[in-house]
Amino acid sequence: MIKIFIYAVVIFAGIQFITIDTKEHITSDPKDEIVVSNEIKTILKRSCYDCHSNNSTIPWYGNIAPSSWLVRLHINDGRKILNFSEFKKYDAEKQKDIFDRIEDSVVIRMPLASYVWLHKGASLSQEDKAKLKAWSKEEFNKI
Repeated sequence: MIKIFIYAVVIFAGIQFITIDTKEHITSDPKDEIVVSNEIKTILKRSCYDCHSNNSTIPWYGNIAPSSWLVRLHINDGRKILNFSEFKKYDAEKQKDIFDRIEDSVVIRMPLASYVWLHKGASLSQEDKAKLKAWSKEEFNKI
């Protein structure tokens, strides 16, 4: 029994050296950030920015493998799909596509249930969802 415990500790300690590179804060030009009303910005920052901006907050468990792998992969993938900190760098076609997908995203899958489970304040209320959908439709029609 003691051998199993020692092996488990050694393996757990060893996997801490397997890391995924994710920068918590990436310096970006503020001019590239999406421009929205304060109301929409508040919702986005509370529920979306940890994975979809250059200003993520990596929680304590995001530094302990194996959960760190999942957290950091989610952030890296989220930034690849949509990065609000670099939104103005996207061409009009990509911006339009993003606005088109926001409605489905906030209704179906975003924020991720696993994220909301650990970050209760990130949950989108029906009112938040309605505001995001109306905003995304309005922005989609502007492009």
